Amino acid sequence: MEIQCEQLKDHNMNTIEELHNLFPHWKRGSILKKVKETESGKDIRFVAKNKDKILGHLKFNLGKGLHTHRAELVSMIVLPEYRHQGIGKKLTFFAIKNLPKKIKLLILAVDKENKKAIRFYKKSGFEKYGFLKNASILNGKYIDNILMSKEI
Repeated sequence: MEIQCEQLKDHNMNTIEELHNLFPHWKRGSILKKVKETESGKDIRFVAKNKDKILGHLKFNLGKGLHTHRAELVSMIVLPEYRHQGIGKKLTFFAIKNLPKKIKLLILAVDKENKKAIRFYKKSGFEKYGFLKNASILNGKYIDNILMSKEI
C-alpha cells in the first residue's frame, strides 16, 4: 500500500466525508467549520492518504504572540483498520518536516493511561516534561495528562 502525506490546504465534500470517517462523533458541519479555520491559517493539518482515501489526520495549533516559535500537537488519529502499519509514524515525521520554519518547539498532552501513544511519541523524539492533573474529562471522569515536548 502506497501512503502519501500532504498538508490539508483546502477541501471538497469528499474531504469532509473522509474526515467524518476518522471522527464519526463530529457532525459534518463541525468538520467543515474546522477545515475552514485551517484554510484561514488558525491551525495546520496534515493527512495520510492511499488512493485519495484519508487514512490518518494530524493537527497542530500554532502559537501566537510570544509563542509563535511553538506548535501544539492536539490531534493525531489513524483509522483503526490501518493502525500498526507505520502510517502514524510517516504522517508525524512528514508533518514535523513541513511545519513553518519559525516553529522550533512542539508540545503535546497525552492521557497518562494511553501507553501506546506515550511510547509512540517517545519513539518520535518527544520527551516528558510535566504532568497535568485532571486535564481532561472523559465520560464524567477526570483524566491526568503527561506533557511532552520536542525541539526541532
